[in-house]
Amino acid sequence: MNMLEYLKDITDIAPYVGTPPLHGLRFNPLKLSRQRFEELTPVKITPCGFYSCGYRSDGEAPGTHPLHMAGGYYIQEPSAMSAIAALQAQPTDVILDMCAAPGSKSTAIAAHCGVLVANEINPKRVMSLIGNTERMGLSNTLVTNSDSAVAAKAFEGYFDKVLVDSPCSGEGMFRKHPEILRSWTPELVEMCARRSRTILSNAARTLKKGGRLIYSTCTYNLEENEMVILDFLENNPDFELADTGLNIGENGFLGLNRAKRIFIKNGGEGHFVCALKRRDPPRCTSRVQSFNITDKTDFLDGIILDKLRFYKDHDFGIIEHEGTKYAVHKKLPKPDGVRIMRAGVKLGAFVSKTFKPDHHLFMAAHPSVFQNFEADMDTAEKFLRGEPLSAPDRLKGYVAVTFEGLALGFGKASGGIIKNHLPHGLRLI
Repeated sequence: MNMLEYLKDITDIAPYVGTPPLHGLRFNPLKLSRQRFEELTPVKITPCGFYSCGYRSDGEAPGTHPLHMAGGYYIQEPSAMSAIAALQAQPTDVILDMCAAPGSKSTAIAAHCGVLVANEINPKRVMSLIGNTERMGLSNTLVTNSDSAVAAKAFEGYFDKVLVDSPCSGEGMFRKHPEILRSWTPELVEMCARRSRTILSNAARTLKKGGRLIYSTCTYNLEENEMVILDFLENNPDFELADTGLNIGENGFLGLNRAKRIFIKNGGEGHFVCALKRRDPPRCTSRVQSFNITDKTDFLDGIILDKLRFYKDHDFGIIEHEGTKYAVHKKLPKPDGVRIMRAGVKLGAFVSKTFKPDHHLFMAAHPSVFQNFEADMDTAEKFLRGEPLSAPDRLKGYVAVTFEGLALGFGKASGGIIKNHLPHGLRLI
């Protein structure tokens, strides 16, 4: 049985095979306003309706554009934004994104909540997650690399809200990735459904009483969607269905009218979103420690940390790990048994008594904290290729290189030249 036959009673995708996929992007409210984004965006856009900061685009937005490299927008399929909206993040919320890489939802959630733990089990994919948290200027995020069972034990009963955007068979991505039509099998669906049931069960353990849990996939079949939810509700009587709050899409199947399904005809490639609420308190709660932070009294080669201001203002302190300094939100958790990959903002390290700042510092701190060198389009592209820049003689020391007021990275100015410090892995070829 092929994928089209398997799904025929759910949705007829045959007319869409070989047609172009929908494209979208969302602007980063940490770094610029809606009006400013609409003025600067390099593609024609229209609001998508799935998420307040989301748009459909006329063609795929360029990932090499300086506005993207500066964290001004994130390229994302429109219906995938629905899970972000359904989570309903609030400024005081402590939130877990259980399956976070590459950060397409984490980097949006962090802009709206108090603290985010972004977890990813795959050690290779977690590096792309870190890269996107840096690019989008996040400062209130803990990135972890753990199995869902380990995270559940460390954070039992801890979070206000949890997102499980579960790894799935990806049926909704068949237009963007046509190879899915060839590689799909019923056995893949069964494997993904089993895995999703395990992840959802573990994620539920981390939720407080009254907490909100969003389960989502980018696939169409019943096994990975409604049947996972029905199985979960049967085994977890302390949970109940809740409204997603979404006004686009169609009701779920198998009696799950509060869940939402988004098909191509609804303006998205394909997504399933279901909201769950914890009625009763968890059986136990984990005692999660905080980081041992110091006061902000360091002077880092001209950067006075008492004056350091991030895009998302919060009360932070400084920690040091293996010679590297980090700025950490004072409410950021330090869980036992969980592999921590990034805590807050990586500031930099002292090398031979000289402080060497990190790229993350310049992406997460407001550019007004530093000396700035504003680049036009040609100069920004030159900087992104890793080339040195000509600069006024007045600039000395570390400088934020900006495009339309947003940092692309930094360099060190001396004698009318800015030596390029953009990480080699981010440079455009």
